[in-house]
Amino acid sequence: MTTWRPYAVLIALLAGALALTALGGKVSQVSEPGIVMQLPERIGEWVGMRAPVTEVERQGLPKDTEFERRLYRDVRGNEIYCSIVLAGKDVRSIHRPETCLPAQGWEVLDGRYEEVPVNAGGAATLRTRALKILRRSQGDGMNNGVERLNYYWFMGKGRVTASHIQRIIWNSYDRIVHSVNHRWAYISVTATVPRGNSAAQTAANEEAARAAVRGFIGRLFPELKQSGAAPSV
Repeated sequence: MTTWRPYAVLIALLAGALALTALGGKVSQVSEPGIVMQLPERIGEWVGMRAPVTEVERQGLPKDTEFERRLYRDVRGNEIYCSIVLAGKDVRSIHRPETCLPAQGWEVLDGRYEEVPVNAGGAATLRTRALKILRRSQGDGMNNGVERLNYYWFMGKGRVTASHIQRIIWNSYDRIVHSVNHRWAYISVTATVPRGNSAAQTAANEEAARAAVRGFIGRLFPELKQSGAAPSV
C-alpha cells in the first residue's frame, strides 16, 4: 500500500529542483509575446471603452509588465470586463487569480474547466478556467453580495493553456532546454451575475451571463491569437 510513496517523494523533489532551476537560471533570450496586445474596440455587439490600471497594480508588479483593458457594453446595458496582463522578463508578473482574489475580498464559490468554441464553425475550442466568485456586503449574507463569473487562460509564444501547472511546466522546460523565457499573458473575461428576486431567477441570470461570456470569448480569441498558437490545451 505504501510502496509508491518513495517514488512520489522523489518526483516531488525533482519537480521542485526543476522549478528552482528554471526560476533561478539565466536565459539567453526572451520570447516575443504570443498574443496581440490590443483589444478590439468592438466584439460582435459589444463596444469597448478603455479601462484604467491602478497605481497599486503597477507598483505591485515588475516595471516591464504590460496591461491592456476594456470595459464592454451591449445595447441592453450589460457589461463584460476584459483584461490582459503581459509579463516581461520577470515571471512574477503572472499568477493564477485564485491566489489574489481572497486578498481583494472575493470568495471563490466554484472553479471548473470549460471548453469554449472559438470559431464560427465550432471546430476548435479553447479550454478556459471558469470561476464563480462572490464579494459579500459588509454585515450581509450571500443574498446581498456581488457575484461574478471570471473566465481566464494563459498565452505564450505558441502556447495556450488554462492550467497554471501546465504553464509552469512549459516555462521550466523552455528555460532549461531552450534557454528561452516566455512572455506569458494572462487573459481574463469577467461579468457580473445580476441578483434575481428568487433563487431560480438568479440561476437563470447566471446561465445568461455564462452564455454571454462564452460567446464573447469565442469572438475575442481569434482576434488575439498570434499565428502558431494552438487553441486548446
